[in-house]
Amino acid sequence: MQDINSLKEYYLEAPGDMRDMTEQIEKKLTEKGCCLLGVGVFLVKGIKMPEESTLMGMGRGTKLLLSPEVECGAAVMMSSYCFVKDLSVLGALEFIERPKEVGERHGIGFIGTATHENHRNQHHNAIIEACQITSFTGGGITCKDTGYCTNASITASNCHIMNCGAGINIPHFSEYHEFTNMLCTQNLYGCINNGGNNVFVNCGFDSNTTAFLMDNTDEKSINNSHGSAVGCTFNHSDSNKGIGIQILGANVGYIFSACQMFYSKIVAEDAHGIVFTGFNYGANQDIIIKGGSLIMFTDSVFREMPNVTIENNDAVKFSDCYTRHGEEVKF
Repeated sequence: MQDINSLKEYYLEAPGDMRDMTEQIEKKLTEKGCCLLGVGVFLVKGIKMPEESTLMGMGRGTKLLLSPEVECGAAVMMSSYCFVKDLSVLGALEFIERPKEVGERHGIGFIGTATHENHRNQHHNAIIEACQITSFTGGGITCKDTGYCTNASITASNCHIMNCGAGINIPHFSEYHEFTNMLCTQNLYGCINNGGNNVFVNCGFDSNTTAFLMDNTDEKSINNSHGSAVGCTFNHSDSNKGIGIQILGANVGYIFSACQMFYSKIVAEDAHGIVFTGFNYGANQDIIIKGGSLIMFTDSVFREMPNVTIENNDAVKFSDCYTRHGEEVKF
């Protein structure tokens, strides 16, 4: 491990008071390409990272706090080839009341300028690792308008996001992001995934009002869906009465594989080509399907016979699905 003295040129000590540290942090990032934050609270009004820079802390002891004066923006706005790691990113020092809708105060932002007419933008790949992100009305991590370029993506891993409007927030036209070992709890939405080619592996979306939403009813992404969630959990939504997976207007397909879902509903409306395979379904399992085309449930086990409602869709398939008592599930 490097001695702190060898990192002195990159290091910022916490001021010990609530003075704004935005300028000092941005100066380190611009001049040195890296800023290492010490233990303590760093109040900021929104850090704009220059390209190819790294912002890092010393784990949970480093607290990056977005000023309450900022009504719209992000504590950290990433640019191309940026790296954020090993710190707490806070919208408040205490938990806020859970938002009733997704707001505009975000934790870490990766936001481009792509439009449906011009899907290119200036942002390129960036990385987020080992952060705790809490108490934002918007997204803990928000990716928006980066288009559908493979080189305009976030790779995020080993983060815990809670008490936000959306843990992972991809509200519009943003694709090719990859999330691994992410835990999103106690948010309004664990994840909003309104974009194609986004992949989630070993992620937990537990104790959110709605665990996982894909919504293309207003053409939020012209290249909607066609990604995957593998080895994820969707548990205990809205005090065991809410929605685990909600799919609205998804039209290019999506795969959910080797996941588990307890005390959370599946709701699909006007959805096409959705596959749930190798699931472990727990108690209070409702499945509600309205319209759309092929939706498949395969090779899965249910704790008990699910409550299934199907309207205006003759292409719903259950294959090799059974209750724990060996009763075949078919509708």
